[in-house]
Amino acid sequence: MLRLLALRLLAFVPTLIAASVVLFVTINVLPGSAARAALGIDATPQAIARFEAQNGLDRPLHVQYLEWLGKVLRGDFGTSFQNHVAVGPELLRRLPITLELALLAFLIANLIAVPLGALAAFHHQRKTDTVITFIATVLGAIPNFWLATLLILVFALTWRVLPAGGFVAPGVDLKANLSQMAMPALSLGIASSALLLRIMRTSMLEVLTADYIRTALAKGATQRVVIVRHALRNALIPFLTVGAVEFGFLFGGVVIIEDIFLLPGIGSLVLVGIINRDYPVLLASALVITVVVLTANMIVDLVAITLDPRQVRSRGAR
Repeated sequence: MLRLLALRLLAFVPTLIAASVVLFVTINVLPGSAARAALGIDATPQAIARFEAQNGLDRPLHVQYLEWLGKVLRGDFGTSFQNHVAVGPELLRRLPITLELALLAFLIANLIAVPLGALAAFHHQRKTDTVITFIATVLGAIPNFWLATLLILVFALTWRVLPAGGFVAPGVDLKANLSQMAMPALSLGIASSALLLRIMRTSMLEVLTADYIRTALAKGATQRVVIVRHALRNALIPFLTVGAVEFGFLFGGVVIIEDIFLLPGIGSLVLVGIINRDYPVLLASALVITVVVLTANMIVDLVAITLDPRQVRSRGAR
């Protein structure tokens, strides 16, 4: 396990550098002018040239990248073109909000996907399986922003049981925090549960047809013991791999949801950065999202190997 962790950490750095190159090039070739967005449409060519020279935007792209990377390695993520605020501290302030939203949404998605996927597999090609598969299809067809609008209409405007937006830190008021996070997390989690449900169903079907499952049932083990102790554990291994990817989509896809619910997370910062062509904000935000996604994938890899019975046996033999 320690050797595997060391290998994952070694692969983490070059992967992050490669991702940073792609992000830097992609963001810098986007249409639009950062100088014109910062100075306004009436800015003169001289003012634009002066702005680009002050911020190094007139230099070759590879020189800009190396300078930016050097600053990032020193902990300097630059200063926003729009409000001249240091990007690093702003990201640190917003990161817990987005992370909380993504984790709550991921928890909701799994609470829906794991039991329903396992139940559909256990009742394969029966009425229960058909109903659950239909539910997954419907959930997968619903855009999360449409679901967010519907939730606001029902729970905030009609029933008035949940706030339509805003944010209070959990350390200040946990109850208020959870009530404000409920609809954003449901919007993301319900939409994401569709894919995870299908993956869980498929993975569980493969496990239930394995020889060791039939052997356990033949020896008199109850269906509950077989499903919970043997089938579910092994079915979670491929499910977790897809789950890590889905968590990355959740964390990186909070832009619209945070804007709808007025959450001051990284997503809303990215949206403003896109509108204003604020390169330092976009680069730093994208880099932080990449780090979180890579870390989540590394953790899931380690958990999946821990759940793998072959790894358990090999550790026991040592």
